[in-house]
Amino acid sequence: MFYGLSALSAVLLFAGLTALLPARRGVLAALAYPVGWIAGELCYYALLLEVAVLAYYFLHDTPSGWHVGVAIALGTAVVVLEGVLVGALLGARGVVARALRAHEQPLDLESRERVGSWLKSAMLISLHPRDLQRSTNIAYGAHRRHRLDVWRRATTPADAPVIFYLHGGAWTFGDKREQGRPMLHEFVARGWVVVTANYRLAPRDPWPAQIQDVTRALAWVKTNVANYGGDPARVVVSGGSAGGHLAALLALTSEDPTWRPDDVDVADWALAGAIPFYGVLEMTGDERFWRGLGAGIRRLLEHRVVQVPLEGHEDLYESLSPLSRIHADAPPFLVVQGVVDTLVDVNVARGFVERFREVARSPIYYVELPLTQHAYDVTASARTSATTRAAIAFAGSVVARRGE
Repeated sequence: MFYGLSALSAVLLFAGLTALLPARRGVLAALAYPVGWIAGELCYYALLLEVAVLAYYFLHDTPSGWHVGVAIALGTAVVVLEGVLVGALLGARGVVARALRAHEQPLDLESRERVGSWLKSAMLISLHPRDLQRSTNIAYGAHRRHRLDVWRRATTPADAPVIFYLHGGAWTFGDKREQGRPMLHEFVARGWVVVTANYRLAPRDPWPAQIQDVTRALAWVKTNVANYGGDPARVVVSGGSAGGHLAALLALTSEDPTWRPDDVDVADWALAGAIPFYGVLEMTGDERFWRGLGAGIRRLLEHRVVQVPLEGHEDLYESLSPLSRIHADAPPFLVVQGVVDTLVDVNVARGFVERFREVARSPIYYVELPLTQHAYDVTASARTSATTRAAIAFAGSVVARRGE
């Protein structure tokens, strides 16, 4: 038993160190995301487990010798490390609040706890409103992936604002039912209409199938969401990772007809705002932004998504890069990014925000989360609760401005 618990402590120490200081190169880099995500998001449980291990050492007879001291020191190191990770998780609300208040057009997080109880955050579960109404698998086009869902409450008022959410998955996998649920449940609870859409996936359907599909889905929203109580003039687009890329690109190209379907009649393609979470906002793999991760994104795009080499097709890659599409009339943005994200480097978000502030007239809010990995918001943690508050505050401000 003693040696098994010592091995458990060693595993927890390795996982915690991976969450704190993830490797970016070599064999350990392959473990950085999955191990770091688990350790960072489940740190409550790891801390409690290690405290239980230490309690066992002190309350039960253990073998004597130097290795007992080593095991206790190992367990103590795990407790300290997991305490740091728990502190980052619980401190996210303060980080988010300061980021929103620091803007020249400050936003405030509401002081009253509405997004989730401590118990719900500790259990990491997301509960939808009891009167949630779902209209599922509505066709917005002819392809089998051209399906979307609409969520609302029975009490959702007419002409409610709309959040249009796009799933991630490296443009090659994913589904509208899987991601962003804690945040989307809260938007529904607050009287918003939520639309989530699937789109064609690479490599079967290479780029630009993905942006063509989400543009077609937006056309559906603009022409049909009023039938579900939504206001087509007050739509905010959001998504995570590849979905964050598509959301940002959609918001930045509302005046560009390149990807619009020919068989729809939409007068107003504009979006009130965009909220990309850990989005792929630079698509050429420029190492000034990717800092050693650029080869990976280029390999993915060249071989599976775009399926043509970057060399000789630089203009194509620039056209699908949100950072290169920023313009003076871009809508407002809220960008959320984790500092230790090993799939999308934090400098990608920083570069996008810096460029946006130089070029665009609309406000951009930037939340940078310490010790946070990619796709952190799959769980209903205290960190997800904090960024959900930010999304609600931002989205409410931009739809109010759009409605004026």
